[in-house]
Amino acid sequence: MNEKIAKLCRGQGLGELLATPVPVSGGYLHKMLRVETARGIFAIKALNPDIMMRQEALENMRRGERINDELGMMNDELNVCASLSGVVEVEGSYFIVYPWVDGASVFAPEITVEHCRIMGDVLGRIHRAEVRILGVEPETDLRQPFDWSLVEDGRVAAWDAAALEGLRRLRAVQVISHRDLDPKNVLWQGMQPCIIDWEAAGYVNPWQELIELLNYWADDEEKASAMIAAYGAHRTLHEADWDAALAAGMDGMLGWLHYNLRRAKGLEGSTPQDRTEGEAHVRGTLAELEQYEQRAAFLRRVLG
Repeated sequence: MNEKIAKLCRGQGLGELLATPVPVSGGYLHKMLRVETARGIFAIKALNPDIMMRQEALENMRRGERINDELGMMNDELNVCASLSGVVEVEGSYFIVYPWVDGASVFAPEITVEHCRIMGDVLGRIHRAEVRILGVEPETDLRQPFDWSLVEDGRVAAWDAAALEGLRRLRAVQVISHRDLDPKNVLWQGMQPCIIDWEAAGYVNPWQELIELLNYWADDEEKASAMIAAYGAHRTLHEADWDAALAAGMDGMLGWLHYNLRRAKGLEGSTPQDRTEGEAHVRGTLAELEQYEQRAAFLRRVLG
């Protein structure tokens, strides 16, 4: 791997490696490395080879980078971490080079009301921009129900049916956005956020993504109200279908659960570690779905 990283750096004009690349914490599927070269320090994402075997994966990655670049150019108040390279292939492996950001993610209980206000403002600015990318169109067809034969919990199929009905009702209103503003995908420099990991970017219903943001960040009414108010300064919420959006808010977790059920059974991935990680994520995601179901009443109340 280090030889490929060295070749990547030379090919991208970053100079020779000065030290062995150092793994850093980051996403669940891809590896992030801190790389020091003659020209500075960079963050290099080594894309998961099993994911990149999928026909649509490369295009999804490239689409995310295009959306990232476009939003950064449209609004300099949005601090997005744009890549320096796009997706680059080196001897059958895929990488993305980013500038190194000296920041850190913030997680509960350290998340404050001000963090939530800022994130509501960020999401509102992204949605207000209504970015259009040539060749990127809203999906007109609903996904198929997932196959839940690998799980015995009968609630999962019911959650999936409700999410699909919610998605059906939300299809008419779509904007291009990040679609995964989990706290791990935001690096903070003081109170300045830098948005990273745009690989999931694409069209989404804005109300659905606001609910997902609330679920990620706001664990009490004060934080939720601050986030909603900041978002509402950029985009009206008067016509929001909150019931549909609350149901559809489970969609991302259900997709992640389905993927990890397959990992746990050896149907995705190629290593024993994939199975172990899959099992852990199945347990964690089921717990998140249970918590979300319990939070739905709270979210419905604060949304008005």
